[in-house]
Amino acid sequence: MSHPATAATRPPAIRQVSTSGDPRALGHSHGEQAAETIAKGLDQWRAAIAADDRDPDQLITDLSQRAGFWAAVEQHLPWLAAEVEGIAAGAGQDLGPVFATNCLDEAWWWGAHGSGCSVVAVSDADSGPPVAGQTMDLDTWMDGTQVALRLAPADGPRQVLLSRAGMVGLCGANDTGLVVLVNTLEELPVDPDGVPVAFVVRALLAEQTLDDAVAVLHRLPHASGQSYTLTSRDGVRGFECGAGVVVEYTNDPERPARRWHTNHPLAYRGPVDDAETDPIDWATTSSRPRLAHLTETLEANDDVGVADLESLFSDTDSGICMFPGRWRPDGFTFGSVIAELGEQVRIRMAGGPPDRSPYVDVDFVGNETTAT
Repeated sequence: MSHPATAATRPPAIRQVSTSGDPRALGHSHGEQAAETIAKGLDQWRAAIAADDRDPDQLITDLSQRAGFWAAVEQHLPWLAAEVEGIAAGAGQDLGPVFATNCLDEAWWWGAHGSGCSVVAVSDADSGPPVAGQTMDLDTWMDGTQVALRLAPADGPRQVLLSRAGMVGLCGANDTGLVVLVNTLEELPVDPDGVPVAFVVRALLAEQTLDDAVAVLHRLPHASGQSYTLTSRDGVRGFECGAGVVVEYTNDPERPARRWHTNHPLAYRGPVDDAETDPIDWATTSSRPRLAHLTETLEANDDVGVADLESLFSDTDSGICMFPGRWRPDGFTFGSVIAELGEQVRIRMAGGPPDRSPYVDVDFVGNETTAT
């Protein structure tokens, strides 16, 4: 089945934003290249908040000033604070709204509703190179803000991330072969003085080994409930994190090198957060059915490669690929990313629902001639 409203159209390949240099230079170039899209995204966000009978300026102020998110980033990840400052300056925007857009998951539990994602990571020794990927399901107003961030920091590994224009990243991989994938977990405890999810993702991708990335998850204070699935050539690990919580999840004990996740806890058994949530029972209506489909697919297939994940993530019948009206009237699959960890890291990305948006190779900065 194809996306019912847009089956006849195929959007262009995802827009790429390529930057290099120190943190502020990375951000400034990002802001300059995507200035028009960042402005469009801010306008669309304000309109969506207002349509929900809420004050956009109040939410932006809450996220950027009232909460302790900015202070947490400055304390624990000052280089990312500098990058956000660069994005705002390059885009000609105030820092507050740009930082607030980077608090994606945090805005959801601050009084909105969350979204969904489906994650798969496979690192079986006998089934070819490790592969990992996900769909990123977000609000429909975000359509048109998709970018592929290609980052070449002055210090640290090169990175490619699926993102929204103006955000430091949503999920992706680095050129040492570390992949970071995420799922929102609204039930886990939250912390208004913790580090927002987008910045945790970038902190992980600054590392070069799986063990070092796991150490980052244990070290940082988490603002939001989130599942982080980490893949490298050394294996796969998955963790459910929240305020004061870092617990490892597994799926099939017979296949420890495979992990998959949607949007309800698999390992966490602590108190459920009492923050305002969407009245829809997301776990029952969407998350558990999607997890069941992933489980059936991964347990039935010994060999899983890039083409298999592209097909799985394009499946609208199961709801893995989401369109408005499938699970939610105002949600869709914003994009998808897949990484293959062969001799070189190969990244495939779709800038929209993958049943109608083409997957394309996205190379690391400085590695363009190796595209296949």
